[in-house]
Amino acid sequence: MPKKGSLLLAADPKVATLPGPPVHRCSRPLRSWRCLLSRALGVATLAAAVSACGSSTPAANSQTAGPVVRSALATSTETAAGTWVTVPMGHLDQPLNTFWQLFYRPAGAKAWSNQASALAVATNGGIVVSSDGAASIVVGIRPTNYLGFSPLIATFDARSWSPESPIGALVDVPDSLALGSGGDALALVSNGKASELVSRRGSLGRWRTLATMSGLASSRAGRACGMASLSAVGYLGADALVGAACRRAGAIGLFTPAGGSWRGAGLVVPSGLHSSGSDVLGFAVTTDGLCALVELTVTTSTDLIGECASDGGSSWRVSGVLPVKGSTASVSLGPTAGVGMFALVTASSKPARLVVLTASDMEWTELASPPAGTATVAFAGGGGVDALAVNDTLFTDWRLRRDGRGWQSRQRIRVPIEFGSSS
Repeated sequence: MPKKGSLLLAADPKVATLPGPPVHRCSRPLRSWRCLLSRALGVATLAAAVSACGSSTPAANSQTAGPVVRSALATSTETAAGTWVTVPMGHLDQPLNTFWQLFYRPAGAKAWSNQASALAVATNGGIVVSSDGAASIVVGIRPTNYLGFSPLIATFDARSWSPESPIGALVDVPDSLALGSGGDALALVSNGKASELVSRRGSLGRWRTLATMSGLASSRAGRACGMASLSAVGYLGADALVGAACRRAGAIGLFTPAGGSWRGAGLVVPSGLHSSGSDVLGFAVTTDGLCALVELTVTTSTDLIGECASDGGSSWRVSGVLPVKGSTASVSLGPTAGVGMFALVTASSKPARLVVLTASDMEWTELASPPAGTATVAFAGGGGVDALAVNDTLFTDWRLRRDGRGWQSRQRIRVPIEFGSSS
């Protein structure tokens, strides 16, 4: 069971509190984001919504009035060699003039570099990145215009790139591609009518259909969920995982192969909550396992919860709830240097919120509201939290101050974008 305390929503101590972690104080000036996790800081400024986000099917039914939550393609990915982030830039209200960029920062370095030119293909549809936890990554480019498939490109050192066999059209969710050990991989692709799960064994293996949406939905585990869509893929150790949106009350859709069929992976709705639907929004790899971010529809509200497990996966630890306000919300999620995951929640007519879940104690901690235009967040292993903001062709790296009470500009990159080139 998660601990209970209070999560401050404003700097004013008179503001009412919601269930969440207790407020801790550091005896010294804050020198890293790990210390910041022990303090709940207020939301003080509005952050502009980033329009480009995934299209994971909402789990809420038509009778609910909770906000529609979508998982954003903008995210960060950590490897042993460094950190990668994907963000949309350009005219975000015009799909053909939105160009996704891939930025890289080597471990221990301060500066980011733009790697999008290495992909050598139009990125209007979005970029999906997956790591095996070591130094290598595979980048998938979602289709746009007349492109009906997704090119894949890999690198081991962020300097040399090699193309891999393309696959079907990656679906519009951040975890539609997962890279496992030994080059094994999973992907969610669309065949034009429905999504399906494909897999390969080894980096040179052929992609094969592992399951179809209809096949998963008709399995015993799928029927218990009332499956509405497939929403994420990942690995817990060597075990393949596929997340889904569920319509059935009290169910969370996370499945793993078992004896030629599928079984539930063990995610549970927190005690006392009676959800009418759920959606697995994505995963974050930790040093000893995996965390999942789950959207729960509860009568007229929408909540987020985190669930984390070690590589054994025998049981999942559950966080407290994180209410989502507004009519719609975009959630960027990712890892926090191996100790948990973050969720950047940008909701309509509401301040953006940056919250962190620590896997060791399953507590949510709210950090200072990020700067306007923040698309995603990256955490540095040696300390530090970076908010990556976009404004047309300008990319800005903001670092959270040591006292946790604001953000300081560290780097700006003007990205040359040839508007109209995708028309």
